[in-house]
This record gives sequence, structure tokens and C-alpha cells, in this order.
Amino acid sequence: MFDLNVTEIGSVNVSTSDNGGLSDEQIAQIVLDKICIVSNTAPEPIRQQAFAYKENIRKILLEYVKLAKKEERASIIHVLEKNAGSDVANFIRRL
Repeated sequence: MFDLNVTEIGSVNVSTSDNGGLSDEQIAQIVLDKICIVSNTAPEPIRQQAFAYKENIRKILLEYVKLAKKEERASIIHVLEKNAGSDVANFIRRL
């Protein structure tokens, strides 16, 4: 009567935070988990090398997440100052 096709989607990761958005580290980890996956069945020397590579990529991602947030704030401040919102711009600058 009914033909149900079931598709497996793989694993799902969920990140949450309290009192605000995700931290820089959480964002970097989410991206890293999409980019670098280390197989459980890989030989141990390969796994160790992959984890070392993954840690290097994590550090790079973290720096660029921080830079992106800084540049976004700079863009917001510029727009506010341009439109007579200097009080709000100063507040954002202090964040």
C-alpha cells in the first residue's frame, strides 16, 4: 500500500550556547568538522597525522573567525557614523 523509502543522512552535530551566540571557538569547530573528517579505520600513523593537520586548520579558522567579526563590527560602525549614529557606533566599538 505505502512504499516508504528510507534514506540515511549520516551523523548530525548540534551546538548550543548560553547568554548569546556561539563563541569563536564553537564556530571554528563547526567549520572544522565539515572540512576535516578523520576515519576511525585509518592506520594509527595516518590518524595522528590527520589530527595534527586538523589542529593546525582549527587555529587558522579561529583567527579568521575573529577577523571576520572584527571587520563586521568595523563595517557597522562606519554605517552608523555615516548616518549620525555616533553614540551607538561608540558603544559597538567598545564591544
